[in-house]
Amino acid sequence: MVRQLCAALIWGSIILTGCATDAALRESARIPAPADNPRLQHAMAKLRRGETVSVAVLGGSITAGHQAKPPASAGWAGLVARWWREKAAETGGKIEYHNAGASGTDSAFGAVRVRDQVLVYEPDVVFVEFAINDQWLNSRVRRRSYEGILRQLLAGSSRSVILLALNEKARPDKSAGADEERIGDHYGLPTLVWADWVKLSAWDLYFTGGETIHPNNEGHAGIAAGITAYLDAVWDSLPPDGAIPSVDPGLPEALVSGEFQNITLIGGNDTEALAVPLESTGWQAQKAILPDEWINSGKGLLTGWTTDKPDADLPIRVRGKSVGVLFTESDQYRNGLAWIEDPDGTEKPKVTINAYVSYRTGYYGYAYAEIADNLDPAKEYILHLAVNTGGRQNAPANVIGVVCTNL
Repeated sequence: MVRQLCAALIWGSIILTGCATDAALRESARIPAPADNPRLQHAMAKLRRGETVSVAVLGGSITAGHQAKPPASAGWAGLVARWWREKAAETGGKIEYHNAGASGTDSAFGAVRVRDQVLVYEPDVVFVEFAINDQWLNSRVRRRSYEGILRQLLAGSSRSVILLALNEKARPDKSAGADEERIGDHYGLPTLVWADWVKLSAWDLYFTGGETIHPNNEGHAGIAAGITAYLDAVWDSLPPDGAIPSVDPGLPEALVSGEFQNITLIGGNDTEALAVPLESTGWQAQKAILPDEWINSGKGLLTGWTTDKPDADLPIRVRGKSVGVLFTESDQYRNGLAWIEDPDGTEKPKVTINAYVSYRTGYYGYAYAEIADNLDPAKEYILHLAVNTGGRQNAPANVIGVVCTNL
């Protein structure tokens, strides 16, 4: 397992207060051999030479720093950024650091965001964190979408990709980390598993009050301590430039599916995809919520659709192996309905878009629903978006975008 090549940290490395120090973690870590991560070694060698290294983090609300105070500097991503900047100060290099954490997003959303929020910065190193949010994504979808993220990041590149598996309070198995680690192992990528370096008795110190998902400052520091221990291990064993193994930029055959490597996103601005004029559908275009967290393919703020009309039907022309819908969840929404119409006019089963979530009071989350899979990419289908009877009545149904995947 790739985890065995990483700093797989034992329980005794946690000090009595429950907060781990880098030194304590380093002492108990199984240090990877220099050849274990040549991708990361090449990135670190650039920094050692005094060059500029671009680092990006991609994930959900914990990556964004939620519950850390202040989020940008006290979140795990900000603390890891400090490690890189300290090394740059020692070598005369420079770090460009980009945080693409967006609250509530899973790897299906992440696969859509990779190009515009990560690859645009041409990163040398990328940290990927979706294990918690992916546990609520359909397991068949998340295995494909997570692999799609990795293939987008690795295709034609020697960049380093480091996977981070977080979990809920007191439940190290409450995440999709096992699925994600298996996929990462297929690509020879290290997975850093938070539960590997935390005592079970320490979780209470890492969360405040009734919070069970988002760690407090001590929790973020504990996450960062394990990551920086791993980075230190690789940095301290970094061989001379000429001794670092070369990296094959080619991709192996997909473990599950490569379809989420190739994505088409259809939004409210893509009027050419509509089968009929928008004004005749009962739907109208609207800007996505939290636009500062969401950029759509260089086209500006993402625009989707909304309606509160019970008979609304928005037909959209789609092509792909699978078709899914991005949407937001809230106690203020009604549920949607979506289905695929074949070229011969027959309709596939209808799928409920569960936008109404009673416990999301005063805030909302993002979600993804797959509408159909195993389609013929050579054919044009019609995706219908309508409303359902479930959820808050006389409230709007909202769709952020339509995702078509292809091999």
